[in-house]
Amino acid sequence: MFRYTYSIVSMPAPLTDDGLSEVIGFILILALIAALASLYITYVVPAQGRELEIRHMAEINDQFLQYKAGVDSLWLNGQENVPISNTFTLGTVTGLTQGGFVVPIFQPYPSSGTIVVNGRNETIDVIADALVLGFPGNITPNMDQIFREPDHVYIQLMTTNRDQGGWVIIRPDEANPRWYIFLNITPIVVSSGTGSQPPGTLPNLTQENVPGISNWINNILIPNWTKLVQGSGTSRPALTMTLVKNGNATFSNLTIIPEIVNNQNYTIDLLDDAYGLRSSLDYPFRISTPLFHTPNIQVYYPVQIGYISTPVKSSHPLGSLEFRSGNNYWIQQDYSYQQGGVFLRQPDGMVTKVIPLVTVTNRAGLPTVRVVDILIEGSGNVGGTSPVQVITMMTSRRENTIDGVTLVRGIPNARNVTLVITAQDAVSARVWNQTFSRIRQTAINSEGFTPSLVPAPVQSGNTVQFTVCDPDSHYSLFLDYTRVNLSVNLQTVAL
Repeated sequence: MFRYTYSIVSMPAPLTDDGLSEVIGFILILALIAALASLYITYVVPAQGRELEIRHMAEINDQFLQYKAGVDSLWLNGQENVPISNTFTLGTVTGLTQGGFVVPIFQPYPSSGTIVVNGRNETIDVIADALVLGFPGNITPNMDQIFREPDHVYIQLMTTNRDQGGWVIIRPDEANPRWYIFLNITPIVVSSGTGSQPPGTLPNLTQENVPGISNWINNILIPNWTKLVQGSGTSRPALTMTLVKNGNATFSNLTIIPEIVNNQNYTIDLLDDAYGLRSSLDYPFRISTPLFHTPNIQVYYPVQIGYISTPVKSSHPLGSLEFRSGNNYWIQQDYSYQQGGVFLRQPDGMVTKVIPLVTVTNRAGLPTVRVVDILIEGSGNVGGTSPVQVITMMTSRRENTIDGVTLVRGIPNARNVTLVITAQDAVSARVWNQTFSRIRQTAINSEGFTPSLVPAPVQSGNTVQFTVCDPDSHYSLFLDYTRVNLSVNLQTVAL
């Protein structure tokens, strides 16, 4: 009989993937987070950085416009040695302290910038064939119409018969003028008596009474004095002046030349301080001379006295205040303030944001070239992300003085004016060429100037030349030149 013995062998438990799936899930979650973070860093952070830098560049643009307005207020109001302060933000706001839970890699890297004073090697020349003050004079000025108070208004007169009186009327060229000036040739009485001794014998005031004194005055003093004056006086032809304002004579027959001779020119400056006419004349006005006069009187106006034609030139560095960006996400943009204008430079070129202080306008049919020549003195640069304070002060302001000589005022004082810009590179020269072209086109379109009067600017390499000239080489241009010297200093501002 057989016996069967059974043995029970336990089998191993089957393997499960519960723990593995948790690990894989965690890894997948990390991978998803990493992918999302990567996408955020790749696309969102640069977009945020670009947005911040665009806003920062717009802020810099506004700060340069505010700077220009501040500087203009200084020279327009003549505020010498009065400092103004402007703050420029060099970097974006991400340079400030962030919250404790902000991961740095999820924030745009802050941009920086540099503010530079006179960091550009450029020059400007202002050249003119102009009229300046000087005697005896070598040019007859254009005084058909006087727009502002000139330095001199010379008139020459001559008579061929001094015994025949007469006059010349100088008056504004208008229907009902407010004032007249008469230049008269008229006899005046000149006494040869000294008047040092009274006629007759003085009464004894200690012995005679009041009726005695009265009798001496009426019967001795007055008759003898009248006889003295009339008997010894002589009549001589003189040149005199009379001013009539609003129908009333301010002064009459003011003696200028006490005795004149025939066939001799006599020169009169109507604006001589001795006559006191400066406050009486209205501008603009024309002098129509003579309106009517006697045939023996010859009048010459204008005359070649007091004004000299000479070349003048002002040459100096073209100063600048410049911001150079250090953007990480947006294109680089450099702003600069020069000659009263604001310029923007970026990789694709350079543009003029605000036209410099050079204008060509029309003044009663005559072209006026106005140049505000701004020289920035100082140097230095500050870089980083913190704000920078720019302190600007006007140290001097001079009008119509070039090359140490004074341009004449109130009348056309030039026959050509040339501006020459020597830039540091062709790109800068090109933008100056475009700027002068805009100034020229504005003059031609709005003022009706002919192209020959305002030729197109010429660029040669890094040099640009812009000229306004009289085609007939007459002194028919107004040159209004103002030189402004600025002192600029930089100071960092701690955050």
